[in-house]
Amino acid sequence: MAALSPNPAMQDLKLTFQQSTLVFPAQQTDDHKTLFLSNIDQSLNFNVQILYFFSPSPDFPPETVVARLKLAIEKVLVPYDFMAGRLKWNHHSARLDLHCNAAGAGFMAASSTFALDEIGDLACPNPGFRQLAVQTLNNLEDEDQPLCVFQVTSFKCGGFAIGMSLNHVLLDGLAGRMFLENLASQAFEDKPLAVIPAATAASSPPDHRRSSHSHTRSFSSPSSQLLAAQFPVPNKNLSSKSSR
Repeated sequence: MAALSPNPAMQDLKLTFQQSTLVFPAQQTDDHKTLFLSNIDQSLNFNVQILYFFSPSPDFPPETVVARLKLAIEKVLVPYDFMAGRLKWNHHSARLDLHCNAAGAGFMAASSTFALDEIGDLACPNPGFRQLAVQTLNNLEDEDQPLCVFQVTSFKCGGFAIGMSLNHVLLDGLAGRMFLENLASQAFEDKPLAVIPAATAASSPPDHRRSSHSHTRSFSSPSSQLLAAQFPVPNKNLSSKSSR
């Protein structure tokens, strides 16, 4: 079992939030579309938190990363319109549906009074790291909370963290990796998607007369011709964490 940081202060990273807002698709999407969720998805209504640490770079100060990530989210929410949607209870079917209503994804920008080398081993569990991937926005009611929240946290050394909280019904492991590649590619001007999502979704329950399997969103596997997509920040000394 990995040891927690021995410094009790690390349970509080002394964050100050500069932004807490919703981000919307850069172009108009079909905000009347509803996606049917499979039986498995019905039970996967929980958040997965992902966290990446980046060492300081004079070429990419935190304010630049905030602006680029926010732009990338706006652009990627066009092909991934369901990620700006909300889960709604369907009283007729007694199931959850995913409404692609363009209600927005969450975006947070924060700063810490600590440097990266002061918060302990970035590869070890630390209760304070939960503050770097906020799951909800304080100014919204429960039914209006976004299904995904992105957060950039800068540290006094110039390094920063990018945290994400994603509802599991949105993406599985493979689709999540493809999404991150596409998000990274959209941080640059006039860049195409790294991977075409090729999403297909059932707008109504599957016809069980033709198939005994439930159908929901599916994504094609990435081709061998993938573009090399990276966030516009150096990836050396990068540490990533994922927790549920």
